[in-house]
Amino acid sequence: MSPRSRFVKGVGFASVTASLWGMLPILMDAALHEFKSGTVVWFRFTFAFLVLFAILWARSVKPWIILRKPPVIGLLSAVCLAANYFLFMEGIRLSSPSNSAVVIQSAPVMLVLIGVYYFNETINRLQVTGLILAGIGFSFFFNEQAGSLSGNEFYFKANMVITLAALTWAVYMALQKKLQDRYSSQELNLLVYGTAALVLVGLVDWNDFNSVSNTGGVLMVVLGINTLLAYGCLTEAIKYIPLSLISVIVALNPFITMFLMQMAPVLFPEWIRPESISMLGYLGAVTAIGGVIVVIRFHQQPKLEETPSTT
Repeated sequence: MSPRSRFVKGVGFASVTASLWGMLPILMDAALHEFKSGTVVWFRFTFAFLVLFAILWARSVKPWIILRKPPVIGLLSAVCLAANYFLFMEGIRLSSPSNSAVVIQSAPVMLVLIGVYYFNETINRLQVTGLILAGIGFSFFFNEQAGSLSGNEFYFKANMVITLAALTWAVYMALQKKLQDRYSSQELNLLVYGTAALVLVGLVDWNDFNSVSNTGGVLMVVLGINTLLAYGCLTEAIKYIPLSLISVIVALNPFITMFLMQMAPVLFPEWIRPESISMLGYLGAVTAIGGVIVVIRFHQQPKLEETPSTT
């Protein structure tokens, strides 16, 4: 395969992942009309675990090996990701899809900072510039949203919840970094999905399943498929292009969320709540995400394997 073909394929797969993650907050917001946050995230993990287990079994891989003797760090990372998914879902419930998609982008920045303080990694001037840009952008975005959502008394609580979700993802990734040389990414994914499903089972409201509409049922299945497809495409992208380029493409997913939110509430008013973002808010989002891209693009440490998403 020619370099150009590899590049086109890699960018294509990464773009699909970004698109799937861009529409994810909107689908999750719609699911909240019929399901509690705990029910939705539990179903996503359970669906992903069962399907991945079946796929590995069909490929003659023994998926139960890592489940019999799971590494303690792997279990801890699964707890962190379970917390990440639940807190992000709560952030969407308390604010809006676009707000959540932008604020959660603080997670890669936190991961870099954890790398500096815990793994003794270095941070260069370009990354410092990116951190400053991200800080300025997030400030603009927060202030604008605080004004436009002044009637939402839960806005600041929502941002605290989403920021905590970002922190749990950063800790999750740091823990995964300790395991990537001992286990394959799919083995780790299976362990994480299964453990997270067990952790979250106590948050499931089983009454949610008593009167599920056809649309609600389809939404839940689509959310489960979204998780698997996004990571399937991400795995393929890693085969063709550098992870640094993939990270930049994937970091653009909040723009997809904000774009879709211009149409979704009009097309599906009974499922999608409208949101308001001014030009100052968009400017803040662009600046913040631009800063995040600079931070991750110029990170010079060894690249991590792909692992389950922040959403």
